[in-house]
Amino acid sequence: MAKRNLTLLFANPVMKFILRSPWHSMASNEVMLITVTGRKSGKRYTTPVNYIQDEDLLAVLSHSHRTWWRNLRGGAPVMVVLRGKTEKATAYAYDTPDEVVERFYEHLQAAPKYAEIFNVELDEEGQPILASAAAAAAGKVMVDVWLDEWEGEITEADDENHHTVDNADGNIEDADSAR
Repeated sequence: MAKRNLTLLFANPVMKFILRSPWHSMASNEVMLITVTGRKSGKRYTTPVNYIQDEDLLAVLSHSHRTWWRNLRGGAPVMVVLRGKTEKATAYAYDTPDEVVERFYEHLQAAPKYAEIFNVELDEEGQPILASAAAAAAGKVMVDVWLDEWEGEITEADDENHHTVDNADGNIEDADSAR
């Protein structure tokens, strides 16, 4: 819990600053910002996430206890800051165990070089082993972000409209109250 508070209070704001700055290349090949709009509140929440890119698809594997992805069930428009550029996209969250394993395994097949990051074993042909991928995907959600499938409308917001996510209780919390 203390680690999550430290991430919320220090690491996430620092990463947001870096990814929006001219120094974004320090982290932007592996980390992007994703802005999700709350379906009920209409508030925009921005959080840094690790991603794997396969052409116009950005794949994100996240812990299911985190909250930022929940408004993406069934698909939703998002904005991402990717390598210093703001892009509009559509994101889909997959949270059932079968969906997560299937999507995760497909992404690892397309980019087996990422298997090591997730401790997924490879077979003799260099492809991920399904059982190993399934074990790595336990307790996770998969989010697919499609850059070429923009649906809906999100406008660029001022920083005070951006909120941080994942407080110590696992709930969404306003950036000002998290400090």
